[in-house]
Amino acid sequence: MNIEIVADYNALSKKAAAIVLNKIAQKPELVLALPTGNSPIGMYKELVQTQQTGGADLSRIWVFTLDEYAHLPAADPHSFAFFMQCHLIDPLGIESRFDHIQGEAPDLPAECKRYEEAIAAKGGLDLAVLGLGVNGHIAFNEPGTPFDSRTQLVDLTASTRHANADYFAGSFIIPRQGITMGIGTILEAKEILVLASGKSKAQIVARIFASNPSPGLPASALKEHPRVSWLLDRDAAADYNK
Repeated sequence: MNIEIVADYNALSKKAAAIVLNKIAQKPELVLALPTGNSPIGMYKELVQTQQTGGADLSRIWVFTLDEYAHLPAADPHSFAFFMQCHLIDPLGIESRFDHIQGEAPDLPAECKRYEEAIAAKGGLDLAVLGLGVNGHIAFNEPGTPFDSRTQLVDLTASTRHANADYFAGSFIIPRQGITMGIGTILEAKEILVLASGKSKAQIVARIFASNPSPGLPASALKEHPRVSWLLDRDAAADYNK
């Protein structure tokens, strides 16, 4: 497990983008699983700017989203598919190389199966970039999720729904269910990069590093992966004892 601590969110975003760009330089058709939320936005801005200024060609990558709200159309501004379209897919012009969980699919178990098959058809994930929930969840895999889980429909905890509500102004009610890549699906990625920024993540980061792998702490499953890198800013690393 590789741990790197940088000064602040801006430095984290630049470093994360540099890591992704290095992987793309090695494999232009890199297959990525990517997160939503505040943590990756700076990284996405760096990636878009790099392509727009001619610093790299990202036109051949394949992108999968980690999760989605259940029963929410992709065109809804609150959906994770919409988030990815706005922050990365449309600016890069790679709509045809973007697959996301269809939250509004009439048969969600069948959609979960389709998604697993779509990932497998691309040869599996080369790199999974993850955010980190304050309760230790990765994607929408809440505490108690088995480490061998596959893409599935899940119930969201109150803490996750509360944290996600902060992203939306107005009266939008966070759905009680989501669809997520399973922990087992994520662990099959060849490499994993975890981003954690801000003081709100300090306690859970320290707990993960001090704990043995346990389903009660989903992100602790990453300790069982041979190629995981943690990228933290100083605030997120504040409680971590080296």
